[in-house]
Amino acid sequence: MYPHRIRLRGPWEMLALDMVAGGQVVSVKLPARWRDLGLAGFRGRVRFMRRFGYPGNADRDLEHFWLTCDGCTVGREVHLNGALLSTEPWERFAFDVTRLLSPRNRLEITVEAATDDAGLWGEVALEIRKDAYLEGTCVQSEGGALAVRGHVVGTAPQPLELYTTLDRRHIDYRTIEPLPEGTPFVIPLPATAPPAVSIRVELVHVSTIWYAVDLPIPHWKAD
Repeated sequence: MYPHRIRLRGPWEMLALDMVAGGQVVSVKLPARWRDLGLAGFRGRVRFMRRFGYPGNADRDLEHFWLTCDGCTVGREVHLNGALLSTEPWERFAFDVTRLLSPRNRLEITVEAATDDAGLWGEVALEIRKDAYLEGTCVQSEGGALAVRGHVVGTAPQPLELYTTLDRRHIDYRTIEPLPEGTPFVIPLPATAPPAVSIRVELVHVSTIWYAVDLPIPHWKAD
């Protein structure tokens, strides 16, 4: 079942770039915020560095490798093995790094912030995906009703199957053809759905789950 996630929690190396006297490289565990890293009061850029090996028996001819981050404060640069992936400010990212991976890899993430809530506070991971995947999947309230929205991104040799379950109870089935720019979908939820249960969306090719997402249903009030 996909995606396979390899969490890059630690150890990381950290270097504060904007210290007047010059920072020192120290070992840290991520995710964390400024105050957890001994940077309370520091304002400026910090570079986080992490080394990791090739992911086991993964096959780059059959699978795609994505470098992902679930949250940070004003990310500025991402480098993998010397290749610059982004210089745009972001709070989350996902980059296809399939062709950049080597037996030994070096990841560098530069973050800039102006408060003690700053940091690389979301999980950084290597995510192994198939040719198509779910993106931007979420539960939203519109007009007093809840619905699951998202996109199926990528390619497939045939239309894929999209299954949705609510508290392990099947509520929707449809086929969908992925596109590189994303094929949108909207799945209405039953009006009687309680706010505490979770919902699961699975993207299936034949008998293999190509991507699965588990979502909490938010508390909401009817409009």
